[in-house]
Amino acid sequence: MRSKLIVYLKKNPKVLSFVWKTGQIVMNAVGMLVPIKEKSMMFSSFGGRKFDDSPKEIYDAVCKDPFFDEWDLIWAFAEPSQFDLQRGRKVRIDTPSFFSTLLKSKVWISNSGMTRGIQVNREKVIKVETWHGTPLKKIGGDENQNSMVTESQKKRKEKQKLDSKTIRCAQSEYDRKIFQRIFHATEDAILLCDLPRNDKLLQYTDDEIKQIKRNLGLSDDRKAVLYAPTYREYLIDEHNDMYLAPPMDLVKWEKEIGEDYVLLVRAHYAVSKALGIKDTDFVKDVSDYPHLNDLYIVSDVMISDYSSTYIDYSILDRPMLCFAYDLEEFEEKRGLYIDLEEELPCPIDKTEDELLNHLKTMDYEAAALRTQGFHRRYAPYAGNASNSVISVIKQRLERIGDMK
Repeated sequence: MRSKLIVYLKKNPKVLSFVWKTGQIVMNAVGMLVPIKEKSMMFSSFGGRKFDDSPKEIYDAVCKDPFFDEWDLIWAFAEPSQFDLQRGRKVRIDTPSFFSTLLKSKVWISNSGMTRGIQVNREKVIKVETWHGTPLKKIGGDENQNSMVTESQKKRKEKQKLDSKTIRCAQSEYDRKIFQRIFHATEDAILLCDLPRNDKLLQYTDDEIKQIKRNLGLSDDRKAVLYAPTYREYLIDEHNDMYLAPPMDLVKWEKEIGEDYVLLVRAHYAVSKALGIKDTDFVKDVSDYPHLNDLYIVSDVMISDYSSTYIDYSILDRPMLCFAYDLEEFEEKRGLYIDLEEELPCPIDKTEDELLNHLKTMDYEAAALRTQGFHRRYAPYAGNASNSVISVIKQRLERIGDMK
């Protein structure tokens, strides 16, 4: 029921705008009566669907920091029973309990907005919105079609004072400029520290990598290729589910590269149906695998299309390929900020034959070197983002007189 309601609201922006306006009035009115509970911190990842990404990395760092030993840590989940916490408590998102707990919390940490699109003004709340990737495809009202941001919302935002309070993370000057405009924010409120979720990419031990390979059933005699495409919000089936149907003949793939490679397919979390894959010795559906970084670290090559995964994976300085079979359609319906041919460190393949040929004839070392240059441009600050964010949180607490 909840998922159907979300789909309905996305397809009816006027109704969604009314819900947001009503919620804003109610939340801010209630907020005047509800006191903030000091030493309380609330987390959410992808609107409560996940227990991962940058909020999870910050949470893990908070749990290790003695400064936060007495803090109440709360996670908001769509299905709380699916997740276990090492510390803290859970609340079901989009419920009265969630909104009440949110209003009482001192620090809000999310990667896609904590307030469910509702503008909530809490003067002494510290807000962290890490976001969830450097945008190659258009976001936040820039989309060519199907944007959830209405024109009236854009005009209201333009009239507002620049947001200097919300802490946000950027991977480079490139995405900081986009975030400044999209979120109507000041430059110094956006930290050039990379994304906390990427800290782990530079911290894996050999034993951890070996264990991940064992868990996935991977051996050392074949390289692993990770295929991680983004979603197409305009591809909706008769059940209102988002699907993905790339022109790939997996029997052909196995015949051509099966001796040298294993294919790991990771669908975007918003996609309900992708290829209808059945696991074999050659191909494995890892869409439900809980930790994307694990998949990055065991993959020798990554294939994507218009996804921010290019930025994250490039931190490992390994080869990448682009399968942009629907480039013209995607540019028309969604839009891109960059010219893929000019910016990506790899060819732009529009057919599986082109892609397979590049995979089979790849000069691995040369391709890795090209990725390294891309990494230096788009993710030069990777490695210590969680501590950077926590440091700023402590500074903000001290500034408003709440450090005990």
